[in-house]
Amino acid sequence: MTLPALVLAALLQSGAGLMPDPDRPSPFPASDSEADIAAKIAELRAFFGSSERDTRNIVATAQQRALIERLEARHAARLAGIWVDNARGWNVVVRLTGAAPEADETHPGADGPQRVRYITGAAMTEAEMTRRLHAQQDWLRAQLPDLLGHGLDVKTGELEVELRDTPANRATAAAVRDHLQARLGYPVRLRWYPAATRWSPP
Repeated sequence: MTLPALVLAALLQSGAGLMPDPDRPSPFPASDSEADIAAKIAELRAFFGSSERDTRNIVATAQQRALIERLEARHAARLAGIWVDNARGWNVVVRLTGAAPEADETHPGADGPQRVRYITGAAMTEAEMTRRLHAQQDWLRAQLPDLLGHGLDVKTGELEVELRDTPANRATAAAVRDHLQARLGYPVRLRWYPAATRWSPP
């Protein structure tokens, strides 16, 4: 990535749009119209001297961030998870509770279409899963003092619990998992790490 592209990327990562720098243009176009996208690309290229390819990528990333924020607000009552899947193109996946269908979407983008795919049928919103988990954290740590970490997997609606693969943990983990699942009301899976694994704080 060229120096102008790195500056553009740093602008986006610093929270452009939330705390805009008055001395630099925002990477967010005024709208998703073709004219506004073209105007934003021209503005950024003129200011940073970046290539068209790098600039389109930065504007598309900004568009995707804004799209995710809109989707989170629109589906807050049903939102079980939202994540990016850009392996092929620009894609956001939204997981919703309930069986009510939601039509997939396609939005204009600076680097190709921005697609939204919906998955329905989740049993619980991410907010409710998080609330229940917080209520059980002290209990969980008391049962598994050797706990490496844990986190929600919004793609599957499960809690992942990370443990060292030791005889002591193997002896208690399954029973703790079963009790925790009953307390939470959603699945818990165990992920095992080598016994010598050490947790490193960020």
